[in-house]
Amino acid sequence: MERTRAGVTLVELAVVLAVFTIVLASVLLMFTDLTRRSRIALGEVERYSELFRVDSLIQAELSKAGPNVERIALVRETEDGPAKGLRYMVSIPFVRGKVTKQFYIDDGRLFIWEKQAVQGDFPADSNADVVESLNDNEDIVFSSSSFEHVDLEFVSINGGSVSYSIMLSSPDGTRTHRSSVRLINVK
Repeated sequence: MERTRAGVTLVELAVVLAVFTIVLASVLLMFTDLTRRSRIALGEVERYSELFRVDSLIQAELSKAGPNVERIALVRETEDGPAKGLRYMVSIPFVRGKVTKQFYIDDGRLFIWEKQAVQGDFPADSNADVVESLNDNEDIVFSSSSFEHVDLEFVSINGGSVSYSIMLSSPDGTRTHRSSVRLINVK
């Protein structure tokens, strides 16, 4: 009578270790790939979050421009450059005075300055002002935090609606988000 011995042969152990090593290596590769993809997706989410924060700031601040906007114009730093700002004149209710405000982006930050309105704030021969510096050292009434991956360009003003584009920079290129805001009671 032959007796069987309980135990594992060296060949069986080698096969089990080889299978275990292959499975472990494939699991580690999948984990590494998943981690890399998660970092990329998180970066995209952060950039889009920044874009939508800029969009909501623009919507909120320009919605406050009314209700008595008398004049409105795009502002450019050069004649053929993009419009980086928006200048508008507001009549203050119950007061005879008028205020000129300018909303613009400079070095990744959104600003609004205001001053007492004067005749030369809006040139009569154009609908887009050209200014040497967007920040004329006026009274800054609003300033946002800096946005690293975002740039802004005002596109047009049509019947009280301001159209603009927000450009989002990412490692794989620039994406453009187009939006508009309707101003209340533009004259």
